[in-house]
Amino acid sequence: KFEKFQPGYYSFKEMHIILRTFETLFVESKKLSSNIISSLSPMEYLAEVLVSETAIRLIAQDQNISLLESAEVMKDSTNFGMYVHDVEEYNIYEIIDIIDK
Repeated sequence: KFEKFQPGYYSFKEMHIILRTFETLFVESKKLSSNIISSLSPMEYLAEVLVSETAIRLIAQDQNISLLESAEVMKDSTNFGMYVHDVEEYNIYEIIDIIDK
């Protein structure tokens, strides 16, 4: 699962903030439920779709590039992000535990 949650040059802490914000906006408010997204749990959908899409859009905005280019930057900058933000500083398994609820 670790590979699914690599937000490029953004840190896991920033990803966690985005995930928690989406959880409040969509899951706790009951705007997103298993009825709407049948193949994933609401938290899996947030993490695998909305958080990833948000990271792509933030990178596109940061660098003034297309979404396609941004997706490549996100993929290519994962090692940089892990090095700069020190993955040990913020436990990715904590995020995975939240998603697996």
